[in-house]
Formats: sequence, structure tokens, C-alpha cells
Amino acid sequence: MTILAEDTGHNLLRDFLAISTWQSLVAITIFISLQVGLWFFLKKYKFAFMYRVILGMAIGLIFGIVLQSIIGFPGSDGFEEISKPTNKLYWIYELNIWASFFKNIFINGVYLLTVPIVFIAIFKITSKPGETGLGRITVKGIALLLFNVAVMFTITFFIGLLLKVGEGFDLSSESSVPNRDNVPLPQIIWGYIPNNIIGAMATNSIIPVMVVGALAGGSVKILSKKKQVEMEAIRKAMNTGWDIMMSILMTFMKIMPLAVMSMITVSITSRPIGALATIGKVIGVGYLGVIIALGILTLEIFLSGVKVGAWWKKAWRPLIQGFSTQSSNASLPVAMETLTEDMKVNGKASNTIQPISTTMGLIACAGVQSGLATSILWTGTTTGSAVHDMGLFTFFIMALFVTVIASLGIAGVPGTATVVTVGVLGGMGFGGYAGSVLAVIAPLDGLFDMGRTGANVTGGVAVATIVGKSEGLIEEGSDLLGEKGIKLQKQILEKHKYRDDYINSINSLKISASKELKNKELTVDDKKVITNKLKENLLKEKLNFKEKNKFLKDKK
Repeated sequence: MTILAEDTGHNLLRDFLAISTWQSLVAITIFISLQVGLWFFLKKYKFAFMYRVILGMAIGLIFGIVLQSIIGFPGSDGFEEISKPTNKLYWIYELNIWASFFKNIFINGVYLLTVPIVFIAIFKITSKPGETGLGRITVKGIALLLFNVAVMFTITFFIGLLLKVGEGFDLSSESSVPNRDNVPLPQIIWGYIPNNIIGAMATNSIIPVMVVGALAGGSVKILSKKKQVEMEAIRKAMNTGWDIMMSILMTFMKIMPLAVMSMITVSITSRPIGALATIGKVIGVGYLGVIIALGILTLEIFLSGVKVGAWWKKAWRPLIQGFSTQSSNASLPVAMETLTEDMKVNGKASNTIQPISTTMGLIACAGVQSGLATSILWTGTTTGSAVHDMGLFTFFIMALFVTVIASLGIAGVPGTATVVTVGVLGGMGFGGYAGSVLAVIAPLDGLFDMGRTGANVTGGVAVATIVGKSEGLIEEGSDLLGEKGIKLQKQILEKHKYRDDYINSINSLKISASKELKNKELTVDDKKVITNKLKENLLKEKLNFKEKNKFLKDKK
């Protein structure tokens, strides 16, 4: 039964209000009532933000499962044309439009802040006079991110082999995905350099925004030598801008419990939960990989000397944010704020590594996803096929290599399964199987993507913390380390500062001597004098550096 609805043509209730049936009217009314009730309940009873979010998630989960039970947990076929008014489940589609209200407000708000937060964060780091070590921090961060991808690919791949995750599926070698081409590594790298500043910011492309921020900050740092007052004014303005962005972020965070409730409801009601009967093993292996990934990250945190309990007490926020939004980009402001404000990880590490982790080295969207896809391919094909002709060892090594390379350029947005699967399988020469492998994962990929993104975001937070600690960047007041640990952080930071100052002094002496030696009027003896003087100065700097290092060792 429809309310003032027509089978054809424009209908006010259906096309404008999105309430064209009595089922959608009842479902939407109940959902809105639950959201209003949750809002006033949270206003009246004050408790930790973590429990507010969990409460919203629980309500959304229960509501979604109840609706799925009402419609009989349909399989993939039942959701194929749900957006058509003639479909019997169209009322679920209309409910999801209304249920997405706070979800989209929250996600759009966070996306709104992503570019300015990343730009200002990188600008602040690179514009600060005397700031060094950014290159070393970046290399460490990328190396650990890629290492995690390799580890999780290996674990997930062999779990898939052990459980024969692809067995029983009909995989065709003639099912390539149209309009999905592999991108060569050089093209990925040069794509990080924007050719339009406004364009880079408009598309929420994180790495290009970081490049623009670094160029702007570096220029301000250079100009500070000649225009100190003006450049200092710009830095202060950026600090004020950062405070404003954080204040706006906190405004959107107030509706996060409602947004999470919306996100979970939509995720449950818009997907064929009934498909679990046929691909339960696939999603089970995928989520097992996600859980192991979180375990690996926890182990790395422990081995780095950081207090695991204290770290997880803060890290749950970005985890929930990634799980709910299915977007590393949308989780970025919360993750950066958690690192800098809650964990007290200096911005040199947090504001550099966390943005990078949204695009490269995604532990689950690259490691777990690729491990699952390739194990489906191997176990879903028979002996004698082109896949098995390669041999298991060669297949694994090639898949591992291609996965690590492919993980250098993955967008931190929902639906990366197609990109990863096509990229890895195509890179191995089995692009024709991509469509078949995706068909196995696709029915419940949205639910799988929630876990993948949560692990991705947490992976970035973990790597930023570990690298930050190795660089002495966990600041006083952090719960991650004890008093002795914080003291050691200061010594590490001092040691790195001495080392960076030493390298800068050496480079400065060499450049100065090189300029003098270019003078064509110099005699051979003059050049010898300059060269000998350079050697003496380099020796002095080396001895001075050794004395400082010895002094630091004696302080321990």
C-alpha cells in the first residue's frame, strides 16, 4: 500500500519526501524517535564519550538486525533493484535516505575539515625554524606501513589457502573489470605532485595537499631569514587557524553518537546479510585477518615500549571512526587530534605519518584484502590452469611484491576492494579473473570494508606512535610512557638534534668551500689552503659531535 503514490510520473511523497509507503513512514518515525531519544538521553546523563559512541552503535545494530529479520534476511538478488519504486523493499531504501541524515552531515563535516587540517599541520611543521628530521620520520613511517602490509598479506593469504576460501566458486578467466586499468608506479608517484593547488584541495587528495603545505611551509622558513616579522605573523595565523579547525571538529564530534547509529543502521539494512549463507567463509577469513592485523599492531606497540592499555584507551576513537565511516580520509582529523591532543605525540610524527597512511601502506585494504583476493584465486582455480602453472611459491612471491607496490597509491575512501583486487591481479597477469573474484567478495564488501577501514586507521595511529617514540617525540604529560620513559624521550630527541645539527654543519661547510673553490682566480696553493681548512673544520665538527654523544651516554 502506498500513500498518495503513483506508479509512473512525479510523486511528491516519493520523490521529494522519500516517504511513499506506510512501511517507510513507520520505520522512519521509529528511527527518528530513537535518535531524538538518544540525543536527550545523552544530554541528561553525562558519561565517557567512548560509551556514548558504543551506545549509538548498539542501537543502530539492533535496529538494523530487526529490520533485516522483518524482510527475511534476503540474499544478493533481493537488493539488486531496491532503489526502484516497484521493488517490494523500496521502503528500506527510503528509510536509508532518512537514516543517512546525521551520517552524511557528520562525514561531510569531517571531510570539510580534512584538507585545511592536513595543510595547516604540514605547514606548521615545515615552517618552524630549526625543525629537522622530517625526511627520516617519513621514511621510517612509510617503511613500517609497507612492512605491515607485507605481514598481513602473508598471514591472510596462507589462512585463505588453509581454509580453501575459494573452493566451490566458479572463477572465470574472462571476467575482467572494465574501465579499471593498472597504474604504473612512476605514474602513481608523479600523481602526488599537484598541477593545480585549488584542484588538489578540492578533490581531498591528501598527499598532494601535504606537498602544497610542505612547499608553503618551507618557503616561509626560508623567507624567515630576510622577513622574520612577517613570516612569524603567518606562523601565528596558522596556529590560530589550527585552533579554529579543532574547535569546529569538536562541534561535529558532538553528533558522532547519532552519526554512528545512522552509519550502522544503513550498513546493516542496505546489504544482503542473507548472503552470509554462501560467502560466510570468505567474510570470516577477511575479518579474521582484520582481527589479526589489530593484534599485530598491538604487539608492535608493546615491543616499542609503549603502554598498551594506555594506548588503546586513546586509540579506540579513530578505530570506531574508521569502522563507522568506512573512510580513512574522513577519519583523518579525529586520528590526528587523538595523536596530538590525547596521546601527546609531537606533530612532527603524527601530522606527517597519519595523512600518509590514508593513501599508502593500508594494512587491511591492501594487506588483508589482497591476501584474501589472491587466496580466493589460487583455491578457486584447478590444477592445470594458468594460475597453478606458475607454482605456489612463485605465485606468492609475485603477489606479495605487487601488493606492496600497489599499496603505495590507494585512495582512503569507501569501496577500495575493486581498486586493490584489479590492481594486484592485473599486476600479476591475471586481470581476467578480477571480475569473478570481486563477485565473491562484493555481496558483503560494505560490511567487510568497515573492519578494513578501522584497521587501516588504527595502523596509521600505531605507526605514528612507534616512529614518534623512536624519535623522542612523545611529549611530557603523555600516558603512553612512565616518568623514566619520558625522560629517555628527551635524551633521544636531544641526540637526534645533535645529529641533525652536525649533518647541517657538515653540509654548510662543504657548500661554502665549494663556492670558494669555484673562483677561477685562485691559485693551486689557495685551493689547497681552502681544502685543508675544510678538512680541519670537518674534523672539529666530528670531534664535537662525538663529545656530545659521549655526554648524552653519561647522562643515562
